[in-house]
Amino acid sequence: VLETDHGKLTIDLREDAAPLTARNFRDLVARHFYDGTIVHRIIPEGRGGRPFVVQGGDPTGTGSGGPGHWLPLEPSTLGHAFGVISMARSSDPDSAGSQWFIALDREECARLDGLYCAFGEVVQGGDTIVTMATTPLADTDYFSSRPMHPPRIERGHIRPAPPRTPGKGRPDKRVSPPTEGLWQEAE
Repeated sequence: VLETDHGKLTIDLREDAAPLTARNFRDLVARHFYDGTIVHRIIPEGRGGRPFVVQGGDPTGTGSGGPGHWLPLEPSTLGHAFGVISMARSSDPDSAGSQWFIALDREECARLDGLYCAFGEVVQGGDTIVTMATTPLADTDYFSSRPMHPPRIERGHIRPAPPRTPGKGRPDKRVSPPTEGLWQEAE
């Protein structure tokens, strides 16, 4: 669970899709690594003109910081769609460490599949994603897209997930994308 100043995000870590990356994130949350960090990058419109990503997890808030280790790019069976959390990285595929992003739209983010490791799904907090994604930007440069008042991760903690039933999965499902009208209303 990431408690933000915009609301709560409950994330189902998908160890079945990306075990190493999910464990890395869980360990960072358990160490309170993300407490007090910000969402330093918001890209409300990708190449196709649709909502793209919100990004955080950098202890420096600059987009250049990390935990002091890198992860190899782990193949993931989870596609990038609204509410999917994935590891951000530099141009080196094996440079992910602590920075994460939440996908905002399947159509816009499908090209990230296989290039970035998706490791979890937001199962509560769809409205939190939308309010973070529609935060006014101070810098609209595509590569930095810094918010005027960056959303803040106040506290992260680990909570046991409900059991996974073979053939059915867990009872909590990934949040649904907002309707087109909701994106405009939130702006």
